Amino acid sequence: MIQTQPPPLAVAAPLASDSGPLFGGPGWPSLTRAGPEVWAAGTLGANSSLAAAVEGALQPQEREQLVALCGRCLHQTITKSVEVRGIGHSVFVATGDIPDEWLRDGSVQLAVYLPRLAEHPVLRQLIEGAIRTQAYFILSDPWANSFRKGWTKPEALPKFDRQIGRGGWIATRNFEVDSGAYFLNLLWNYASTPGALWGASAFLNDSLLHDAAALMVDTWTLEQRHEERSPYRYAELPREGRGAASNYTGMIWSGFRPSDDPNTYGYNIPVNMYAAGSLERLAALNELVWRDAALGAAARRLAADIRAGIEKHGVVPVPGDAGGGRMYAYEVDGLGGVLASFDDPNIPSLLSIPLLGYPHYDPAVYAATRRRILSPANSHFFQGSQLRGCGSPHTPANYVWSLAHCVQGLTSPDPAERADMFRQLLAMQGDNGLMHESNDVNDPHRLTRPLFQWANTMLVVYYEQTFGRSCSQAAEALRLKGVSEREGRETLTPRNGGADLPAYYDRLEQSIPHV
Repeated sequence: MIQTQPPPLAVAAPLASDSGPLFGGPGWPSLTRAGPEVWAAGTLGANSSLAAAVEGALQPQEREQLVALCGRCLHQTITKSVEVRGIGHSVFVATGDIPDEWLRDGSVQLAVYLPRLAEHPVLRQLIEGAIRTQAYFILSDPWANSFRKGWTKPEALPKFDRQIGRGGWIATRNFEVDSGAYFLNLLWNYASTPGALWGASAFLNDSLLHDAAALMVDTWTLEQRHEERSPYRYAELPREGRGAASNYTGMIWSGFRPSDDPNTYGYNIPVNMYAAGSLERLAALNELVWRDAALGAAARRLAADIRAGIEKHGVVPVPGDAGGGRMYAYEVDGLGGVLASFDDPNIPSLLSIPLLGYPHYDPAVYAATRRRILSPANSHFFQGSQLRGCGSPHTPANYVWSLAHCVQGLTSPDPAERADMFRQLLAMQGDNGLMHESNDVNDPHRLTRPLFQWANTMLVVYYEQTFGRSCSQAAEALRLKGVSEREGRETLTPRNGGADLPAYYDRLEQSIPHV
């Protein structure tokens, strides 16, 4: 019997993309084909003319110091504040020197690594594990804002802790609307990452993520009518835990601000802007992944309600302006109560409105609001011999926040203003060469929160969005310098007889804590 040879395999003609890598190449576009939030954008969208002007306004030494600062800040979260369980199915992201996870902080801390997935593909597993963990936390309590890495029986805690809702996974049960919005936007940012996420919809099409998003929409819808329908009570709020009286506005009621301080009035305007934007993106993501008609309709209706409420209740006269100027209030209650001429540095803030993904804001009203916030008319604007900027009731008087400095820079088209913010941020490093929560305007070495990872992350965002250059190279050079210093304390000639090179040793991926 004659055995025939199989026909030769056909060889495809080489494609133009064959010479490039798969990771970071054009073959894996993002699921949404749209842009992510600014903290997930890396260098995307940076203005080269603005970058050149800001560089020209800085001294060479200042530019060098900023590169080094950005390199120090970039990998702080993944080397010091995450715990990867197993090979990434669950990931806990601590806020820094407080060992708990805030949904808000953790979402931004993770987002800055999305543009780096092509450089470090294992980070995809880390981010997916963290998203799964946040979804589970939300399902366990959609009103909670921060969580612990270990489960605790409520009866094992002191009376006070139990009284404010702690126990199980819950660290703090301050209902802050922005917490859920950050989670929804993290899903969007993941789906909007190009070049490194083959099959992103397969991960997103998980009942855990769908259900967490749906529960957030249900909870927010309930809190539109907080007075009549909400079961939420918190032992530190007035009126037996219900908070100050409010009336229906279409917006979502919130008990606490992004600073974790209690609201003065129930409807926070920048927080509701952020929530509305997240709902619009959720509706778009739903069309690509879950195709749940009920969820999409509920998200769009709620977003429209919020927008109408902001336009009706959130735009108020500028106090003392005889010319009839209008500005955005910080909080309102639907009963006539208005908190204006105030902003808090935690994001969402009035200062950060252009960064919130809310396309319906009025630029002229925002400009008037920005001028008011960055002046003594703001009850928490502080100026001293070394620093000036926005402070918070959450920290001492005359302490200003690096978060607000980064936001002030990111929202300014003025190269001189951006350069000024960078100079002040260099002065706010303290003794450990990192960003912090707040610094004394007369003595920046006096500070709060020595390890505040959200602030470290926002420094990276501000640098990369201004200069259009990634901090990854500076971070890797710093890491290799640390490896050289560590290995230099012990002598062992390599088997090849050559120099003891840092490239022989552990990679960044080996510094990510696993448990």
